[in-house]
Amino acid sequence: MKENPVDAVLVKKLIQQPFTSSKLLVSDPFRLMGREELVKEVIGLANANVGGPRHILFGINPGSMEGSKIVGMSEDATADLKKAHRHISEMIEPPVSLAFIFDEFGGKLVGALEISDCDEGPFVVGQNYSRELARGKSWIREGRELREVDVDELANLDSPDPIEALEEGDPVDLLTIPPIEVGFNDDPDSKVIEVTIPDTSNPPFGGAGQHEKDDRDLKQTLRDAVNTVTTRILSLARASSGDSAPDDLSNDVVKAAEGLCVDADNHYYFEQKALQLNLVVCNKGIQSISDVRIELGFPILEDFDIADRIYVSPFDKRAQAKTNNHQYPNVERHDNGIYVQSTVGALEPSTPVPALKCPLRMAVGPAMENKKLAILYTLYRGHQTIGEGRLKIQFGRVVD
Repeated sequence: MKENPVDAVLVKKLIQQPFTSSKLLVSDPFRLMGREELVKEVIGLANANVGGPRHILFGINPGSMEGSKIVGMSEDATADLKKAHRHISEMIEPPVSLAFIFDEFGGKLVGALEISDCDEGPFVVGQNYSRELARGKSWIREGRELREVDVDELANLDSPDPIEALEEGDPVDLLTIPPIEVGFNDDPDSKVIEVTIPDTSNPPFGGAGQHEKDDRDLKQTLRDAVNTVTTRILSLARASSGDSAPDDLSNDVVKAAEGLCVDADNHYYFEQKALQLNLVVCNKGIQSISDVRIELGFPILEDFDIADRIYVSPFDKRAQAKTNNHQYPNVERHDNGIYVQSTVGALEPSTPVPALKCPLRMAVGPAMENKKLAILYTLYRGHQTIGEGRLKIQFGRVVD
């Protein structure tokens, strides 16, 4: 089964940057999308405040590396979608143009539902099909979120921004859409970096804070580490149990001590031994662009995690003051990946700007040795995508 060359080029372009936005939904390749969900997504994309055609991509796992991200579709699923898109078009008012395109990569089928002619909206459900698909209901896709909306709200949306309205291949006026590069550290042209993995074999409590412990185990841990935590633990013990020894710790003291272990280990993995990452954004055009923000997508991998905040040492009373001025990016964990959002601000021509106001902390373990990691990035102005791409980290060996 093979599509024409024009469609093949488009499908290839879509899978090069498979990142959900207001113009592209990457469907979960391991879960079939039902009719109701598909209708909602088509309406949401058709109503999105962007220009040009929008797409739903099937058969791709965006969290994977290189060619492995192509999961593929069965021929039966492809045939069903080719039939379904005609029926779905009839369920929406006013009519929306849908076309199903597909191509084969390495023996695996990848398909995309193209939604075009979206200027006649707002688009709504045309008839009562179910409680979820009642006549007049409508949705809008805003980045990675699909939101139900009233038709009146859609009618009041501003016109799409010309930066989003231009498609690749259209004549580009540099005064309208400046090219934007994203790279590692202070080099916007650096798309790949190699890093070594720190040795994390000696956490403060032997990793005790990372596992469930009963009271007896925790007390033994505290006794073994008494030289490290003497002052704090004993003061808590005396306050709670009348100058008793650590063997008679109350439940409150045990909980406080357990929290101390967790805080110390988190500081060790996510601060002392973490790899700090920052990116740089550079406007290579001749006109400034304001209100830029960036979203990064990381895959879920063994022995890899990203801190959701700065983890301070529980033994350093000054540490909290040190973090007051840090503006750590927002980190969210989802089933399909870890997402990081940060405000970049204004981009002046030829002036590199840090993508993150505070470097991202990555905890990396030995299982990542000699592996690669892909970072998908999307640049936004409001809800409008103004740039997308992929960066890679090559992890080397573990070092002391």
